Amino acid sequence: MTKPALQFAIVDIETNGGAPNGANITEIAAILHDGVREIDRWVQLVNPEAPIPTGITRLTGIDDSMVADAPPFSELAEDLLAFLGDAVFVAHNVGFDLRYLQAAFKASGHAYNPRRLCTVRMSRKWLEGPKRFSLGALCAYFDIEN
Repeated sequence: MTKPALQFAIVDIETNGGAPNGANITEIAAILHDGVREIDRWVQLVNPEAPIPTGITRLTGIDDSMVADAPPFSELAEDLLAFLGDAVFVAHNVGFDLRYLQAAFKASGHAYNPRRLCTVRMSRKWLEGPKRFSLGALCAYFDIEN
């Protein structure tokens, strides 16, 4: 019997700020990848059930009107959990994204504790050239156009 290929769920979330409380996510983007190619993607605006501060709107580009008709996380939890499956959770600063998602899953009655990979930690460990390790700095270092 062949073992299924290792899959990665590359995730980025946006929030309305504040501590993770299960209801402050405003957007979730997840790409399922097998290490060679994209398999699937899941992108969804989320109603954070609280106003989005002006400073956060400037930072993310997401405002209250954009999420007004979006579902709250609780309505998305099961679909997202199924999408993520047992894939390795990958994020740039994995602790941030995972902390918010875990709080939201917990508030929705689900547990989520995946294997994880942090691209910030990887970059700091394996790259000697960049002085900064933000996504923007790394894109500039690798000449990746956003």
